Amino acid sequence: MRQSLEVIFTTRQGERVMREWFGNPGLKLLGENATPQTILLWFTTLWVLTELFEPRFRISRFVVNDVTRLGFSDFTIEGEHRPYAHLDWVQAQYYVSVTDGAVSLSSVA
Repeated sequence: MRQSLEVIFTTRQGERVMREWFGNPGLKLLGENATPQTILLWFTTLWVLTELFEPRFRISRFVVNDVTRLGFSDFTIEGEHRPYAHLDWVQAQYYVSVTDGAVSLSSVA
C-alpha cells in the first residue's frame, strides 16, 4: 500500500497515457511559499487523491512535523488500513484540479 500511495502522490496528472485523469495536480504547489493555506491545500489534495485512488487506506490525520524557511517540510500521514475495501469499490474516474486555492473534482466524459 505504501508503494501505491507513493505512485499516487508523485505522478503528475496527465503523465500516464492511458489514464490521463490519474495523478497529483498538487505537485504544482511545490516551490510555493509554505503558508498555512498552501499546506492545507496540499493536504486536501492528498486526501482527495487517497479517497479516489486507494480505497484500502483511509486518512485520519495529517501531522506537520517540521517546515523550514529553506523549503524543507516533514509531515506524517496517519490512517486506517482496510485490506478488503477494494472488493466492493468501483474506481471513480475524476479529474482533480487545484485552481485559485481550491481543490475541485470533475468527472471524465
